[in-house]
Formats: sequence, structure tokens, C-alpha cells
Amino acid sequence: MTAGLDGGSDEGGFKARAGALTLLYLASPMERSVLLALLAEAATGVELVEGLEAPNADDPVGLDIIADPYLVEPADPNADPDAPIDWDTTLRASPAGHELLFVGAVLERWLNSCPEGLLKLGPEAGPALSALLSGWSSTVMHALAARPLTVEEATDAIGTLSYDIVEERIEDMEDAGQLEALPDDSGEIRYAATDWLREGIAPLAAAARMEQRHPFGDTAPIAALDVEAAFLLTLPLLELPTELSGSCSLAVELDEGVISSPAGVTARVEQGRVVSCEARLDEDADSWATASAADWLDTLIEPEVKRVRSGGERRLPRRLLYELHQILFGVQVP
Repeated sequence: MTAGLDGGSDEGGFKARAGALTLLYLASPMERSVLLALLAEAATGVELVEGLEAPNADDPVGLDIIADPYLVEPADPNADPDAPIDWDTTLRASPAGHELLFVGAVLERWLNSCPEGLLKLGPEAGPALSALLSGWSSTVMHALAARPLTVEEATDAIGTLSYDIVEERIEDMEDAGQLEALPDDSGEIRYAATDWLREGIAPLAAAARMEQRHPFGDTAPIAALDVEAAFLLTLPLLELPTELSGSCSLAVELDEGVISSPAGVTARVEQGRVVSCEARLDEDADSWATASAADWLDTLIEPEVKRVRSGGERRLPRRLLYELHQILFGVQVP
């Protein structure tokens, strides 16, 4: 299902899937409404923006970009909040602006880890970021999170997009180094997530947390599909102590009104390796961890925060949380 149709109300029109619009907004000088339309195109395959030209690096910077009231505010605490911002207004970062710096650092760290060579935030990162956000918005990433699929199998799993649109999203992600083509003996090709795509959950998670803390009104809440895809993609990256074995259910309590809450997965670990991960919560698992979406994000992003509750054989969920933080956010960013 596409954003705005999965786990939330459609009031107010299309809402971007959690994390996507903030990352695109961070990387582009275009108006937010245009970026939202571009994500709607990515999610549905329906062209909504005609004649769009990429910004020219030589064009003067517009004041509306510098003085976005979502990101900046007058430095004078006594200033009239309704007064217009002009070139003479002394500004400071708003709470959202401060957090956007962190999101930008996480995104830049992911771009810099591109296996084909370091990418800098800007035009050269455009194809890779576009592939990631189109894959996330269209739920192609979600469909491929559990196992490699053919284009036809991915189309069937998504259920709302045509074969041609799914094929286009997959080709873009493969070209960007986010999917790997795996032909079998018969020549049939399945596409598997690369480690770099799996690590792309880090900037998406950081952006989704910012959207929860500073809602703008044009982004959807975290959905069950997002939770499942995030765990399915990241858990196989982990390397745990070899003495750890067992099963663990990881549950996320979603916002009020979001369907399929709680959502999550059950991971099975053998001698430190995650050998399977299923998009369901097993009540008979050896251990469990649960929290709200906000508390999960805080705990994974900030190691000093511990808001996820656990039970059963507690060493396994605690180690899973620690390793998830390390693999996604372990390199310190400002």
C-alpha cells in the first residue's frame, strides 16, 4: 500500500511515507509542495508535475529557502511571531532546524558509505537518494525486505502498482547499488537488498523521528509496513556474540488510529547469527521487546536512552538493540 493509504487518515490529501519528504526536503531547494508531488508520483506511478526543471547551481538563492519558518525563527525572543521575515531579520534555528542538522549528518554518513565511492550531499547524490526514496515511497523496498523477488513477484506483493512501475523502481535501485540481481539456473532474475540499502534505514529513521517531533502536516505516521521493513532489512546486518541463540519478538506500538498496531517481527538467532526474521509477533518467542514508535526511535538513535521494555531471556533483545544502534548510528554525528 502507498503512503496516505496505509495506516492513517487520507484527510488533507496525499501524505508522504514516513521519513521520505524530510530527506528530499533536506537535499533539494524546491518548494515543499512540489517535493510532495514528486513523492506522490514515486508512490503511485501517476505523473503529477509537468515540465519540472532541475535547479541551476548558478541561480540566486531565494529568501524563501533561507527563511523557512519551519527551520528558522527570529533570534529576538520578543519579536512578533506574525511579523514577516526579511533580509534584515536576525534568525536562529528553530527546534526543527536543529534536528534537521542531525538528520543531514545521518544522511551524509549513509551517502559517504556508498560502495561505489563516496557521495556528497548535493546533485551527485541525486540518483542514489531518488532511488532510495522512490523505493521507500512505492513500498518496493518493503516488498523486497524479507527475501529476493522477481519483478512479477514484487508487483504481486505490492498489489497497487503496475509491473512497469515496479520494474522501473527496481532498475533505479539496482543502478544505484541498492539492489543486486541474482539470476538462477533457468535465467529468472530475483533482486536482493544490498547491505548499503539496508543501512539506508538509518536516515529514514532519523527523518521519521524528526517528523514525529515536529509535524508539518504533510507526512504520514509510521505504518506497520514501515516497521516490518525496517526490521527485516536491518536485522540480517547484525553480528552477535556466538553464545547467543533463541527467538525474540520486536513489537512497535503505533500511533492511535494506525492499523495493525502493534507491528513488528520475530527474529531467530543461532550462535550469534540472525537465521530468520518473520513479519509477525510470536507470542511463544523466548524473549520480547516492545515500545512506542517514538521510544523505539529514541532508543536506537541515542544509546543513553533506554525506553524499550523487554522480557524473557533479556540478554538477546538488549543485545539486538545495542547492535542495531551500532550498525545504524554507531559513528557519532553532530
